[in-house]
Amino acid sequence: MTFTRRRQGYSRYSQPILGEPAVYGELTANGTTIVLVPTEDAVIACLPVLKLATMAFKPSTPPGAILVPATWAAVVQIAAILGPAWQPGPRLNAWTTARLAERCGGEPDQLTGPVRTTLRVAPPDGCVPRPYQVAGALMIGAIGRALLFDEQGTGKTITTILGLVERDQVAQVRPVVCVVPTSVVDSWVREWASWAPSWRAVAWRGTPTARRALAGNADVYVVGYDTARNDAANGEGPLIKLAPAAVVADECHYLKSPTAQRSLAVRRLAKRASAYVALSGTPITHHPGDLWPALEGLAPTAYPSRYRFTERYCVKVQGDYAERVIGLNKFTEPELRASLLGAHRRVAKADVLAQLPPKVYSVRTVELPAPWRKVYDEMEAQMIAELPDGAELSVMSVLAQLTRLSQLASAASDVTTTVDEGPDGAQHVSVRMKAPSWKVDALLEILDERPGSPVVAFAPSRQLMALAGQAATEAGLCVGYVVGGQSPAERTQVVELFQAGKFDVLCATTGAGGVGLTLTAAGTVVFLQRPWSLVEALQAEDRCHRIGSEIHDSIEIIDIVAANTVDSRVRSVLHEKAGQLADLLQDPRIVAELLGGTRTRRGK
Repeated sequence: MTFTRRRQGYSRYSQPILGEPAVYGELTANGTTIVLVPTEDAVIACLPVLKLATMAFKPSTPPGAILVPATWAAVVQIAAILGPAWQPGPRLNAWTTARLAERCGGEPDQLTGPVRTTLRVAPPDGCVPRPYQVAGALMIGAIGRALLFDEQGTGKTITTILGLVERDQVAQVRPVVCVVPTSVVDSWVREWASWAPSWRAVAWRGTPTARRALAGNADVYVVGYDTARNDAANGEGPLIKLAPAAVVADECHYLKSPTAQRSLAVRRLAKRASAYVALSGTPITHHPGDLWPALEGLAPTAYPSRYRFTERYCVKVQGDYAERVIGLNKFTEPELRASLLGAHRRVAKADVLAQLPPKVYSVRTVELPAPWRKVYDEMEAQMIAELPDGAELSVMSVLAQLTRLSQLASAASDVTTTVDEGPDGAQHVSVRMKAPSWKVDALLEILDERPGSPVVAFAPSRQLMALAGQAATEAGLCVGYVVGGQSPAERTQVVELFQAGKFDVLCATTGAGGVGLTLTAAGTVVFLQRPWSLVEALQAEDRCHRIGSEIHDSIEIIDIVAANTVDSRVRSVLHEKAGQLADLLQDPRIVAELLGGTRTRRGK
């Protein structure tokens, strides 16, 4: 009986059904490699079949066996692909049992018995973690490499810090490098000081000379993504030379592009570290293929190739220019979840923070003034609009088209057109929004309705937020800004003043203000525009709806939508992306509640 004969009718995702084991598996003495020894009849067919896995198998020298690095994912995939055709040996069985015990919350040497529920090191006096934070810390402490997908506002930073302190009791994890959005570097340093005061945490920033001088003087180095991109650009970078034993990737959806330099830098650090934690409440931005960079950091030898990962676990269709991932493969999805057993966690605020106020959604619909309605309709129909002042707006790309449609849906605009020199000179169009803005007018009405109650206003457009802030100032209100271009200290000061009640309204772009900030002083969030990015949309909402927002009866989220414009298309795209995220995280509430779901109300 051979693999060759039995492969008739074999699909990409099912395993051959053999009446007797054809492959024997055992762990090497040093515990790093699984050795597969096929029977004589199965040697030729075994390697091609195993190429269905995400990891790389290679023949031994001398030939006769097949080798693969020992990982939990390798065991899961070998079992799924070979089924009853393989027989693990006693050492591999013992290793697998120990890994299973760790992933189920027990001690490595026993599969059954009580699950640990307390930390080895108690948090400092006055710092009381929530039960789900302790559970997440124990997960990190048990296996050292984990994905933390808890919803925004649940305190993933604290969970991670406690988890690494826990892990340090059984395996050295210092020094730690935390790669985070630049805007939250100081927040991470403060949290380390609060929850692990015996560990010295510093911000890795400043001039190259100043950064290198920090090396060796701390237990924890907190670095922004842009700095990490430079300082871990190759094997000689100063962050690489730190030889971190643990790497943290906060907001790991920043790594979604496999070839981006910041993604490569973080994965380069993670491969060399013994511990790794990736955090994000929104781990994918478009489809499950976005998850691969985080998985490579989690288990570099198990997921070395994005192509192999998407081939095995995703459904792809042919797009206009390349294949496009449209979701998880339902046949192999259980295997993927088994391979991540005990290494990832998702908790939703609704399940663990019952004291948080509910989100209440509403929509304020505004009409475009007649002259600008005409401009908008012409642009949408032809992508060439004749503005009231006679200027011509030519749209050169789909992105520019959508951006300019969104601008014209929000406010009047000045347009400047330039043409490069030469007979075939390219045409460049710049658009600057100006008053009047019908969306800003609607924001002022909302502010008038809530005197003395702080409000956060969001939009992707920095120009629109500048218009909003100017109008609010002219109306006698105190305005703060988080719109990019500010130093970390300036940004921190603005947030602290807002939290202290010094501002009536905070104008923030979804790019600059949608990640890592706590703005719980506000009970109302207003979107003058929604971003195309689901991550930015959800993250921005949850700046106010998080631990600390218990002071409000509800968090009101108001969308200002221009009637019969691209605003409706944006909302449709967000719903589509939310479906992919909901499938991955197995939480249908993400779609049901997005933008208010069935509870959305129309305001005046």
